[in-house]
Amino acid sequence: MWKFLFWVLGVGLVFGGGYIVGVVTSDEPSYQIMIQEEGGESQPPDGAVLTDVDHPAKLDSLLGILLHKQPAEGVSVNIDDPDAFLKLMSPQRSIGLTDHRIWFTDNGAVLAEEHNGTWQDAVFFTITERDASYIQSIIEGEEE
Repeated sequence: MWKFLFWVLGVGLVFGGGYIVGVVTSDEPSYQIMIQEEGGESQPPDGAVLTDVDHPAKLDSLLGILLHKQPAEGVSVNIDDPDAFLKLMSPQRSIGLTDHRIWFTDNGAVLAEEHNGTWQDAVFFTITERDASYIQSIIEGEEE
């Protein structure tokens, strides 16, 4: 009888300890995406900060968009005047992983990715109209 009681107590301590460790350590996000539109002089910019703790589905969708962007050649945009900014960061390590500028077009969007630490050597990509409208809905704070 005592062996069974100690066995149940031991199993309870292992699982209870694991649960407590999980609750304590899972509140801090490991990744976040900050996305913000360019604000005009008369209005503050709209935007959002998405973390893997608070908005895991939206963060995964945006990461999927970034992973499936297509290279673009001969893009003509004003590099200093984008429609929106997107940054993928790791708050635990206090570093930025990627930095993008976005220009929305009639058939999607153009993304510029910082290259070699400067925007003058930026690499350009395109995304579909569906992906661009999803990014706009995130900026405007619309629910999925």
